[in-house]
Amino acid sequence: MSNTKALIEEVKSKLSKYSDAGLIDDNSLYREIVLGLKRFGNGISEVHETVIEVKNGRAELPENFYSLLFAYLCEPLGYDKGPEIEVHDLQSSYFYRERSEAGSSWSECSTCCQDKTEKVIKESLYFVGGKVDYYYKNPVLLRLDSKTINKREIHSKCRNKVVRQGTEVISINNRMLNANFKEGYIYMNYFGLPVDEEGRVDIPETFNGHLEKYLEYRLMSDTALSLMGNNDAQGLQSLYQEYKRLEGIELKNATNDIKMNAINPDELRSRVRRLNRLEAIKYEAGAWL
Repeated sequence: MSNTKALIEEVKSKLSKYSDAGLIDDNSLYREIVLGLKRFGNGISEVHETVIEVKNGRAELPENFYSLLFAYLCEPLGYDKGPEIEVHDLQSSYFYRERSEAGSSWSECSTCCQDKTEKVIKESLYFVGGKVDYYYKNPVLLRLDSKTINKREIHSKCRNKVVRQGTEVISINNRMLNANFKEGYIYMNYFGLPVDEEGRVDIPETFNGHLEKYLEYRLMSDTALSLMGNNDAQGLQSLYQEYKRLEGIELKNATNDIKMNAINPDELRSRVRRLNRLEAIKYEAGAWL
């Protein structure tokens, strides 16, 4: 079980009276964990890669997104499913449907894509029994809209900040990417929160466990406040005040742990295991990056 799921179950157990009555929502607890983690910024973030599709000038960024390192506009070249995978084996795959149903720009290219001498990006999606490689061509470093740059969501070393000319322009605000073009694919590197085997945000472990304790008290206080606001648990008033006090203490402790880079070695090993999850996504890009 991921650290995030374990924490949610722990909080529900401690507030079992209200959880058993159906008054505590797992999704609300999960969102609160994500918000709590994001306040620590790049201190607990890792470098991630993804390809996002722009539709009608917009694209939602990954849930774990924190700050952009670089973004390239690229064009679909084709895909190679390999002989070990039959098309019917992929019909249930969200990734495959998204790519193959995007339009006529996608076509099976077998090994022809691999033989291209031009700059290409390869995105490998792994499934039971094999993988599918998607290829993108003509990468163009996108220009940032200087008037709408959200400094928190653009890393200080973001490569796109140096682009002064270019017709394709993007801006990022609150996990939403806006573009001055209607459709396209963007390959990007970004700092993001750790994720578990299912691709959901996870909690890194520190030596002293202060980060998880901070999140626990944050969830407890937020849940208590919500219950009181709905007149479901007026008796939680005194407990709420204690939760808030402990939340503040553990926030300071967690901040110190993270500043000292006190990440548990077991957590580093678990990150490697996450990268080897069955439905992993891997990218290969040429020296042009």
